[in-house]
Amino acid sequence: MTTVTSLSPRPWLDIWVHPRATVRGLLGRSPLYIELLLVAGSGVVQSMVQATSTHVGARAPGSLILPMTLVIGAVWGLLQLHLVATLLFFVGRWTGVPAVFSSLRTALSWAAIPQVAVLPFWVVATLVFGRFLYMDPELVTGPMPLAVLAQVLLSLATLVAAGWWIVLQVVGVAEVQHVSAWRALGNFLVAGLMFGVGVVAVVVLTIVARR
Repeated sequence: MTTVTSLSPRPWLDIWVHPRATVRGLLGRSPLYIELLLVAGSGVVQSMVQATSTHVGARAPGSLILPMTLVIGAVWGLLQLHLVATLLFFVGRWTGVPAVFSSLRTALSWAAIPQVAVLPFWVVATLVFGRFLYMDPELVTGPMPLAVLAQVLLSLATLVAAGWWIVLQVVGVAEVQHVSAWRALGNFLVAGLMFGVGVVAVVVLTIVARR
């Protein structure tokens, strides 16, 4: 079986089925602006899903939902990338599998391809259905039944994309750290634990400071 050792002419397709080889070819060659656009798109999808789950359409006009999710989501995607990459960078150093920060950024950003793939559908559906796409289905069934169908289909597609996004992140980081996928998954869990401890510490310190 052959592997990709140079930059693939279509990494956005190869990453789906050959993640380790594709990441290997992208290291040191992936343009930064592409990586930032990918994670920004991933963040937008996450923002739209969050807006749907919280039924923001019942509180915000349709004309504001799209720009709001685009801005908030893009910022969140960029913050998420650098936070996760930083945590994995330190976890790798502490566990004996150090990796260059830029390489971790490349692996994590290109793993966002599945989520970016569903972004155009979210944007089109938002333009077509407006705030109805982001409302409680029980309230929309009567006036806009197609919006409910679109919401269900988009949610299912995004759920599948999110699952593959997680898989690609783990496998991509495994390639960068030169470890097995299981070892990389363990590093993700440690990074998540570190983040959780940090959040708890900040909350406790805030409560203590207010007393």
